Amino acid sequence: MEPLDLRIGPPRGPRVELAGIAFTARVVDKLRASLPGGNLHEYFPFVGVSAGWAHYTGIDLHELRDVIAEAASEADVETWIFEHTTHLDKATVNAKLHRINSLKMPDDLREVFERTYSAEIRERCTNIFELLELDDARFYTTSER
Repeated sequence: MEPLDLRIGPPRGPRVELAGIAFTARVVDKLRASLPGGNLHEYFPFVGVSAGWAHYTGIDLHELRDVIAEAASEADVETWIFEHTTHLDKATVNAKLHRINSLKMPDDLREVFERTYSAEIRERCTNIFELLELDDARFYTTSER
């Protein structure tokens, strides 16, 4: 797959499903942006909610990045993810992802979280999906984070 340049626009929203799992399309976009020739533009592909997604799905993000680098299309990536998540109760995984609360951010991620997102946005949105959606919209509207 071709690398992405996230300076042009944000990764897909956190609610967008791929292989039946929320946040998956966003993970794929951030990993594509981490490929040679791509640009992450202040996004983090291996920490935060992406790491939570990896925990819930059992997929290693570095292995998925290699799959993306070799894939001819997103359909190939989706098939690979689907095959590696057939054992999951995807409704349960999606419910867990949708319930991530920014007020319960682990201590080891809190510093980066607070540096990345303004106090105003953190106070306004405690649901991490809402926070990410608002931040993407504000970031690409105002070009300020």
